[in-house]
Amino acid sequence: MKKSAPILVFCVLSACLTALSSASVRFADAAAKIVSDPLRRLLASLSSPFPFPLFEVAVVLLPAVLLFAAIRGVRRGSDPSVYTRRAFSLAGILLSLTLLLAVLPARRAVPADPAPPSDGELVSFADWLAERANAEARFLPASDREGTPPAFPSTSACSRGVTALLCDAGLCPISPVRVKATLFPGLLRRMGLLGYHASWTGEAVIDPRAPAYTVPFTAAHEAAHQAGILSEGEASYIAYLSLLSSSDPALRYAAVMGALDAVLPLIKSGEQKRVVSTLSECVRADLSLYDRLLASGKAAGTVAGANETAVRLRGGEDRRSYDLFPILACRRYLARSAGDADAAPAIY
Repeated sequence: MKKSAPILVFCVLSACLTALSSASVRFADAAAKIVSDPLRRLLASLSSPFPFPLFEVAVVLLPAVLLFAAIRGVRRGSDPSVYTRRAFSLAGILLSLTLLLAVLPARRAVPADPAPPSDGELVSFADWLAERANAEARFLPASDREGTPPAFPSTSACSRGVTALLCDAGLCPISPVRVKATLFPGLLRRMGLLGYHASWTGEAVIDPRAPAYTVPFTAAHEAAHQAGILSEGEASYIAYLSLLSSSDPALRYAAVMGALDAVLPLIKSGEQKRVVSTLSECVRADLSLYDRLLASGKAAGTVAGANETAVRLRGGEDRRSYDLFPILACRRYLARSAGDADAAPAIY
C-alpha cells in the first residue's frame, strides 16, 4: 500500500485539479500554465529526438510486454495481487495524464465565441476562398495539384515549415516541436483520419500519403494541439492563420482549401454547387480526393463517435469543437473586408 500511495495521491490530485478547472476558467488558465504546459513541453522534448511516433510503438509493444511479464510471473509463482496493483497503478497514471494533458488545457479562459455568420456572409467567404484557391493553384506544380507527391518533399520539411510558422504567429501557449509521419498510414486511412495528437507522448502525427493539400493543414493543426491548443476549432483556426501568412504558395493553398472544406457544408446546396463550379479543374480534383478518402474509412464512424465524446469532455458544448473554425475564419474575413487590416479574432 505504501508503494502505491504516491500514485494514488497523484491520481486524486489530477482529478481534483480537473474538476476545479471545470468550475473556474481563471483557475483552469493558471493550472494549465503551471501544470499542463510544462508537462506537455517536457513530453514533446523527450519524444522529439525519435523520428518515429513513440506512441504507436508503445501501442504495438505494450500488450506483448504485459503478456510476457504475466507469463514470467506465473512461472515464478509470484503473487497475482502484485500484478493487479501494478495494472491499476498504470491505469491510474494514464488516466491522470489524460486529464492533465487532454482535458485541462482545453478549459483555459478564451474570448467569447463570435456570433455565427449569416448565410450571406458565409457564401461571400466561400466565394473569396474559391477565388484564392484558384489563384494559389496556379503557382503549384501539376503533380502537387493532382495529389501526388505531397506538396512537401518529406514529412521533416513539412514539420519545419509549419512549426516555424506557428512559433512566429505567437498564438500558442508553448512552442510546437516536431511533426512525425505515422507508421500505419493504411490504418489511419481506414479510420478516416489524416493525423492525430498523442497526448501521452506529446507527439503530432500525420499521414504523409493523404491528399497533398491536406498534409500541411493537418500538420499545422496537430502541431497546434502539441503546443497546447486542444480545442479542435481553435487548432484549425490557428493552422489557417499561420499557413495563410506563409510566403510558400503550397502552404497558402493548404490554408485556403482547409477553410473551403469547412465552409462549404455550411451553405445551401444551390450555393455550394455554384461555388464549386467556379473552381478550376485541379482544385475540384483536390476536393474530390479528400471526399474519397473520407468515404474509404471503414471505421470512420466509430472513430468519429469517440472523437465527439472527447470533444464534449473538453467543453465542446460551447462550440469549442470543429464548428468554431469556419466561424472564426469567416469573422476574420468580414472584419478585414470592412477595413480592419489587423483583424484576427484572438485565441489567447
